[in-house]
Amino acid sequence: MPSAESPSTELHASAAAAIVRRYRRLLWLVSLPLFLLVALLALGQGLAAHRNALGGLEHEAARQRDALQQLAREAEQHVEDLRRFAERELITAARAPDAILAAALQGGPGRGYTLDELPQLLQPGLAQLLWPADERPDEAVLWRLQAFAALAERAHDRHAELARSYYLAWPQRHVLLYPWLPSSQLLQGLGGGDLATAVQRWYERPEFGSASAGNPSQGAFWHWVPGQASVVHGAPVYAGERFRGLVATELRLQSLARAAASESPASWWLIGPRGDVLARAGELAQHPEEAVLANARAAEGRGIAAGGLRVVALPLRSAPWTLVVARPEAGLLAQIVPELLPYALIGAGLMGLLLLGQWMLRHRVIEPVLAVMRFLSERSRDEAAAEPRLTPRWQPWIRVISATFAAQREARERERRSEATKSAIVDHALAAIITTDEQGRVAEWNPAAAAMFGLARAAALGRPVGELIIPARLRAAHEAGMLRARSSGDMRLAGQRLEMSGLRSDGSEFPIEMVLARTDVDGSHHFTAFINDISAKRQAQQEIERQREALRQSEKLTAMGSLLAGVAHELNNPLSIVLGRAALLEGKAAGGGLADDVRRIREAAERCGRIVRTFLNMARAKPQTRQAVPLNELVRAAVELLGYSLRSGGITLELALAPDLPELQADPDRLGQLVMNLIVNAQQALSAQAGERRLSIASGLDPDGQRLWLRVADNGPGVAPELRERVFAPFFTTKGDGEANGVDNGGSKGTGLGLAVARSVAREHGGELQLEDTAGGASFLLKLPLVAGPQPAQAAPAPIADAARRQLRVLVVDDETELAGLLREALEGAGFEVATAESGLVALELLAEARFDAIVSDLRMPGMDGAALWRAVRERQPLLATRMLIITGDTLSPGATDFLREAGCALLEKPFAPAEMVERVRALTEA
Repeated sequence: MPSAESPSTELHASAAAAIVRRYRRLLWLVSLPLFLLVALLALGQGLAAHRNALGGLEHEAARQRDALQQLAREAEQHVEDLRRFAERELITAARAPDAILAAALQGGPGRGYTLDELPQLLQPGLAQLLWPADERPDEAVLWRLQAFAALAERAHDRHAELARSYYLAWPQRHVLLYPWLPSSQLLQGLGGGDLATAVQRWYERPEFGSASAGNPSQGAFWHWVPGQASVVHGAPVYAGERFRGLVATELRLQSLARAAASESPASWWLIGPRGDVLARAGELAQHPEEAVLANARAAEGRGIAAGGLRVVALPLRSAPWTLVVARPEAGLLAQIVPELLPYALIGAGLMGLLLLGQWMLRHRVIEPVLAVMRFLSERSRDEAAAEPRLTPRWQPWIRVISATFAAQREARERERRSEATKSAIVDHALAAIITTDEQGRVAEWNPAAAAMFGLARAAALGRPVGELIIPARLRAAHEAGMLRARSSGDMRLAGQRLEMSGLRSDGSEFPIEMVLARTDVDGSHHFTAFINDISAKRQAQQEIERQREALRQSEKLTAMGSLLAGVAHELNNPLSIVLGRAALLEGKAAGGGLADDVRRIREAAERCGRIVRTFLNMARAKPQTRQAVPLNELVRAAVELLGYSLRSGGITLELALAPDLPELQADPDRLGQLVMNLIVNAQQALSAQAGERRLSIASGLDPDGQRLWLRVADNGPGVAPELRERVFAPFFTTKGDGEANGVDNGGSKGTGLGLAVARSVAREHGGELQLEDTAGGASFLLKLPLVAGPQPAQAAPAPIADAARRQLRVLVVDDETELAGLLREALEGAGFEVATAESGLVALELLAEARFDAIVSDLRMPGMDGAALWRAVRERQPLLATRMLIITGDTLSPGATDFLREAGCALLEKPFAPAEMVERVRALTEA
């Protein structure tokens, strides 16, 4: 037995050694990139730290340069202000100076003049005057000194770095100097001597020469003499082309040094245009190398390495100086070293971890893994194979392997039971479940699929699914999707509910809802479709949508009716006044030169009234009536109402109405609505027509004399053949809201009601509305039957007769004063005695005091309206309530309709003619 196991033991030992060597090499191969990465990171960090240190040096130099630049700009601005002041004052008439200045002026011939006697309280705010001439300075000089001092004082208060400011005048030489100092102190600073000598020394200073002779450009300049404690910024003063002196200010070098001060260990120099060092600071500043400074200035702001230093030079824009900042390279490197130390520690730690990992890998991983793999191999062949003895850490793996093999046996048993359960579920599912292989051939076809598509399972298995359930027009897209899924595995529509058309075995199509899923079996794709027949659902949705659209259109029409009621009421009052006054005026102007003009006014007012009535007749819900109706007059009324919109739309109207047509027995409102709908439909279709737009309306009588016909034709886009049978369907339209192209069967854009209503009206009258076949445009033909018998004669309106013999009294109630006056004048002209009341309450008071035979009242009034007045009259004088004439332009509102139905009063709609109103009142009083 030992001899039999010895070769196996040696084999495992050699395999373990080979694995240890292999993984050791692998660890080194894995670790080397880590070491290289750490080295690269350290190098990158070092370079970044060096760049940051150099950037910090450049940033600090820029900050110092900006501080110096600010000082230089302040000095430049101050000198520019002084120059503008001096040039302005030279050409401006001087004002009288303060009397104190004139009193403080001391001196005399041979000694010159100064302001040494200036009171002590005024000295801080004024300048000193050095006047070397024998004649006393005039008031202009003292005024300029005072203004110069005020300007300089403000600048020095703002900028404490300014040492002093002065003005050297020319050719009348004198000096203005701020701040004020005693002349003795100034003479001592200039080397002593008398005032004339001191002023001469001022004019011998180099900055005055730079301003006068050495400055042809007349520009400002900077000047510094080595050894001086300040730099001078000056500018020449000119009056026209004449040189008139110098203004200048002095900037302390100490101020420049403070402005450029830095907390960094870098050294710096401020170098003038000739290489002179104006200011310096730092350990290296006392012994600068001229070559280093020259190279740095040539670098123009870039940090360069020179002589073991890193040097940055930045020129100033407002002054001819260059700031040079330097720091030793060793200092920069010392700043970098602390940032590289962590990488050295990381490298040492990696090396220790590598060695420790090699040891642990062999003793704690490789050898136990080999034992586990050996056990796994043995257990796969023999369920009774003994478990190896390993450390507690690896015992869970042994238990997992044992449990896995036991679970595998149980899983096979569960899989068998699961397959049986799934088959039962699929077979009894209400949805059709169809599974295909990767080529699209049917692999599963449950009973629901057989019932839905009318094809048995045996006949469907193995056949392409596209031939069985996909309509022919959709098969190309189906095949493209299957090809894409087979080649790339991409199923764009997986998991989504798709609505499409399905194909039954008898060739009929029906709507279905399908969800696709993909499963992978043995490396191949299988596709499953879960399908529901949604025919009933689709029909229910269509019915709901149709009812919803009908409700929306009903609400729209209701709102339009309310709007028309309000508009009509607002228009009818002024229209009634215009129409009534025109009729009265026509009677007064009969036979005169104004008769024709008055007639035109009345006809225009009547036309407006007809338009308003047409709107109201279209909107109100009235019971159907039958009366004699002239068809041509309905057409002309509709054309008159739509005339403006037709003209503004560029539509040419052609009327061919046959004369002497017999009248129809019809509802004029309903028939007028039909004609309006046909014209509006044609107008909207023509709005999208390019070029000529033509609308033709013709009428006539059939040869048999039994029917009238009306044709409305246009040259618009016409009606598509597939839509000809649907244009008369309710709520069908070929365009959405707001569009105006194509054919619309609605009286308003996109409602889809116009043609349906028109055909309904035509059939109510025993006629028919049809769409004719035409080569271009659309043509609608309306035919209506005639009713035999004599036509009713039109009663001529009775003239306004004299009714004085009756002495009837009428009460007119209207809140419109103008309309009430019109009614009163018309009734009095007819012989009635008339009283007016502006409200229902006033009318009740009049009724309590006097007797009246009739009441004419507006319906809508503030306070007590006509309805409330009628109810009050009915309670007090029931007979008078039956002789009440209600006038209104609002018959659409629910309140007005309910009242008129309740009261049964005589009604006169606005606008109306005075004669019509008088006849209505006379009829009430004679009843």
